Amino acid sequence: MQQQTHLQKRITQSQPMIRWVEQQVRERKLPSMLAFLPLIESSYRLDVVSSAGAAGPWQLMPDTATRFSVPMTSSFDGRYSLPLATDAALTYLGWLYQFFGQDWLLALAAYNAGEGRVLKAVLSAGTRNLWELSLPTETRLYVARFIALSQLLDRAAHYRFALPSWQEGESIQVWRQPGECSLLSWAMAKGVSMNDASRWNPAWQLPDAQGVTNCPIVYSHSKAPSKTRPTEQPLLVRAVSLESLHDPLLLQPARGLDMGRGGLSLAPLPDPLGLKQNRPLLAP
Repeated sequence: MQQQTHLQKRITQSQPMIRWVEQQVRERKLPSMLAFLPLIESSYRLDVVSSAGAAGPWQLMPDTATRFSVPMTSSFDGRYSLPLATDAALTYLGWLYQFFGQDWLLALAAYNAGEGRVLKAVLSAGTRNLWELSLPTETRLYVARFIALSQLLDRAAHYRFALPSWQEGESIQVWRQPGECSLLSWAMAKGVSMNDASRWNPAWQLPDAQGVTNCPIVYSHSKAPSKTRPTEQPLLVRAVSLESLHDPLLLQPARGLDMGRGGLSLAPLPDPLGLKQNRPLLAP
């Protein structure tokens, strides 16, 4: 019950990001369920970093970020940027899916453990059955949690799990202007306080990102922007430790799952989660 309540709360609070990410997933013709992977990675928080050095909503490691051209400097870390991190993560997941012979279980395992480790395990075991591979327990639980989450959301009514009305609440948009990477200048031009601007844009370690030319800005039209006072000091979001959250979505393994079956279909379906349906809004 505790995990169900927490999951419902996080889905409700994360609706703007889930809707935006689902749109990116759909445009790439990837399975809609991948839009929920950040729930397992970061509980859909933008501002978290793990003890291993993975950061942001998709928990990208520095090497992965570099591999997919996500900028990381002393003033700007694109792993905390929802647009940049999502683009890198979905590109990586799509590549892994093709690399492992269009097998989503292996692709998800490789996203967690790295394709080299998974490929070595496949070649060593002589099988592509994920559950027969010699992989870290964390990776097996990672895939198991995603399967459990998929089953729960795909059969929400059966499990008496209340999905929110996806069309309610604020919506986020992305402003892109190559070459202009000053969050402070953008906020001042739009009449938005740095507190509001930083809420969706924790990638900025400093108000102005030096040496970066690709830094999309996320914003919301949910309420009238609050004017920035001339004496107001820029307030930037600082990353928090993922382990300090004590989040049941991140730290508890899926239970009651028959891992021996291991079957999971992620074929693209027309709105399998009812993202286009109107439902009563869950209480935040």
